[in-house]
Amino acid sequence: MRRLSLLVMVIAILLICMPGKSYANDRNLELDWDYLTPVHFNGRYIDTVSLHTLEKISQNNNRSVYRGITVTRPYGYIFYNEQMEASSAVGMGPIYMIRNEVKFSGKLYGAFDMSGGVMIYDQTFPTEGRNYDFMWRMGPRLIYKASRNSSVNIGFTCMHVSDGLKTHNPSYNARGISLGVMTDF
Repeated sequence: MRRLSLLVMVIAILLICMPGKSYANDRNLELDWDYLTPVHFNGRYIDTVSLHTLEKISQNNNRSVYRGITVTRPYGYIFYNEQMEASSAVGMGPIYMIRNEVKFSGKLYGAFDMSGGVMIYDQTFPTEGRNYDFMWRMGPRLIYKASRNSSVNIGFTCMHVSDGLKTHNPSYNARGISLGVMTDF
């Protein structure tokens, strides 16, 4: 298990540091903050707070590709073996995101985001889980572009977290609000 965790961490670090050619005109960074509450199923009641730091690496018409890093703090409890078990951790990992944008009017845009990445946790998460999970997020977003290089956004995000294994997979789902700001740094 330690070897697998080490391998996943090495891959995550390589993905973060991997040079990529930017096809976008500007080096914009976007900071997104999520507060997601559980979708109650299978006895999993886990709130998740995440901070995503994203860099636009490609843009083609109305579609943009971002890469970045997520720091996440899921906390709550799950029912395991008919007992309530505390289930909290701190995680971090690389993510990639695709955003499709549509201009509504003036400075107001609509978008649909889809992202995914590998999260490495400081302990097994959820209870009886593993030290890693895959985090998938998607949802609509309203974007107000104050200028060419800065914007604020608000969105509704649905998330699925899973280790991807068929035999033992303590996955969970969450949904909630996402706030973001983008500017040149």
